[in-house]
Amino acid sequence: MEQKAHITKILDDHILYFRFLKGNEVESYQVGLQECKDNMSLPNVDVIVVVVEDDETMFNKEMQGIWLMTGDLADQNGLVKWGVVVPSLTKEITIQYLVQGGQDGDRNYEHFISTDEEEVMKWAKS
Repeated sequence: MEQKAHITKILDDHILYFRFLKGNEVESYQVGLQECKDNMSLPNVDVIVVVVEDDETMFNKEMQGIWLMTGDLADQNGLVKWGVVVPSLTKEITIQYLVQGGQDGDRNYEHFISTDEEEVMKWAKS
């Protein structure tokens, strides 16, 4: 059986929790992206928290378009918050740019980025 590249849960009946596991190829995240997309469209989901374990794969050029597309989906589905847990501060600026919507920076949701998962979850639940 193939190992999953992610973990997905719905927390508190409205928070989509999505963890990208370390050590996977970009292609393996595509399955997770579809699962994320399906869960974002659930009527009760209004917050997403993404935890990134992999410092390299999740921030390469191929993945930048996926981050931007996920932001589009979050807006289209009426999400109000997107929290991201990054593995290191060096990736925080990159992900901030992508979560805000790239150059246009025109997202309708609040966002919060930190290296501390507990801090992001507290913010997501507030």
